[in-house]
Amino acid sequence: MYQINSDETLRVIQVTDTHLFGDVGGKLLGVPTFDSMSAVLDRVRDFDFDSHAMLVTGDLSQDGSEQSYRHLHDAMSPFDKPVFWLPGNHDEPQNLAKVGGESEHLHKVIRSKHWQIIMLDSQVEGAVFGQLNTDELAYLDKTLSEAPELHTLIALHHHPVSMDSDWMDNIGLKNRHEFLEVLGRHKNAKGVIWGHVHQSCDGLVGGVRLMATPSTCIQFSPQTTDFSLDDVAPGFRWLELHKDGSINTGVERLTDVSFEVDRTQTGY
Repeated sequence: MYQINSDETLRVIQVTDTHLFGDVGGKLLGVPTFDSMSAVLDRVRDFDFDSHAMLVTGDLSQDGSEQSYRHLHDAMSPFDKPVFWLPGNHDEPQNLAKVGGESEHLHKVIRSKHWQIIMLDSQVEGAVFGQLNTDELAYLDKTLSEAPELHTLIALHHHPVSMDSDWMDNIGLKNRHEFLEVLGRHKNAKGVIWGHVHQSCDGLVGGVRLMATPSTCIQFSPQTTDFSLDDVAPGFRWLELHKDGSINTGVERLTDVSFEVDRTQTGY
């Protein structure tokens, strides 16, 4: 567990789906992912938001190389904030753990005066879809139970609700109903954030705020039958977690930098 000393409000930045390569010039569908991530991080620096922590919610790497995780660590170190990672379907667990274990990145629970953040692993090695195994669901249930006085934000990589997109919903969280059942047993579960879908959404299910966040590189078109790329810019999410359990949040996107996407590809 990692303890954060915050005031009445816990402020968090979420960055997701950086898809880095060991080679900083590596490209995903034509987009140089290190450069696009760096542009997003520059936007974070310019954004008037004094965050207490940063979350990176999966698909940190595209090639799974140890060096790609070192690039991520080095790029975020100048923020002088604790940075927490969780894996996505493209990540290589051993290399992620090797680099992440050298600092605070792999803490699964982050707590402050009024809130806790639970970082879940929905990766199924060798698969694109996600699943929370029995141990992970039990860990979620236990952590929610042992601190009922703390409002809770849960972070994972795969989407736990339908995105109204046929191809995308086939690669979401397979046991989403079990996950939502656990949340339904705990009044302190206030919000869920994820990546994977390379787009933004924000809604409520059973009183729990559900939020998807854009990638720092390519973006997917919403509500499509087949794989489709969107023209919107990369970005990040900011969250203000208030003492009363309410959440203020928004997505910021690049406005002065653009990257050309290779639209001849039919997948990634």
